[in-house]
Formats: sequence, C-alpha cells, structure tokens
Amino acid sequence: MVPRELGRGPQGGSKVFETGNTTTSQMSQRELVLRFLTRTHAELAQMRACLPDTQLPIEPLALAHLERMAGKISSSAEAFGFPEIGVIAGAIELLSQVRGNRTVRERLELSARLGAQLAALEVHVEFELAEIERASVPEVAKTERTSIFRVRR
Repeated sequence: MVPRELGRGPQGGSKVFETGNTTTSQMSQRELVLRFLTRTHAELAQMRACLPDTQLPIEPLALAHLERMAGKISSSAEAFGFPEIGVIAGAIELLSQVRGNRTVRERLELSARLGAQLAALEVHVEFELAEIERASVPEVAKTERTSIFRVRR
C-alpha cells in the first residue's frame, strides 16, 4: 500500500510536493525530475538575490554562495537528463569562483555576465517545467479543448 503522502492528488499530481516529504525511494522518475526542476527554479530566485543592483559590484561572499548553488545544480542536471542546464550552471560556477582581489570594474562586469547566465538558466528551467506540464495533460482533455473549434456541418 502506498502511504497517503505519496498518493496521487485530485488532478493526478503527486502529493509529495504538498507535504514536504523528502523521501525519494518511492517516487517515479517523472516526479524526481519535476522535483529537481521545481527546486532549481526556487534556487534561481535565491541566486538572483545574490546579484547586486547594476550600479554595485558583486561581493565575494555572494560569489561563494553562487558558486556552491550552481555547482549543486550542475552536478545534478545531467543525471536528470538536462545537459544544457548542467552546462549553464557549470559556467555560473566557474564565473563565481573567488579569485584574489578583483577591481570594482571587474566585479561590475562579472555581475552583468552572471545575470545573463542566470537568465539563460531560468529560460531552460522554465521551458522544461512547461514541457512536463504539457506532457502531463491527458489526451482526453486535449481533444475536449480542441473540439469546441470544430465546425459543425
């Protein structure tokens, strides 16, 4: 018998995301992928918060935090079948590596480059989430939606 928190919700989605249960042993591959993408999407908001306003240089502590988070995403992405996400996160990790003293100008330029990489990562994650959502719509619902546009003769 499947525990209640791992059961299906009313729309067929997994309740595991609603309960905060972190057990993965009974989750399907689709649920694990969805969990990875959802977590990555939330982490992107945290990563964006590390970037200062456009007029301020990025701080070394923020760079270290970005490096850790991007490394985690990069190492997990390919295992879930998202090599593009892994490559972009890897680029963020490399850019974030704290090296010696950087000038204010270098840190300003770095902030801009990191912002562009984060935007690209966000696009890929949102696309994959949309693909999973699109694939999970039952065929019956798809035909019901299109049937209202059929011309009656």
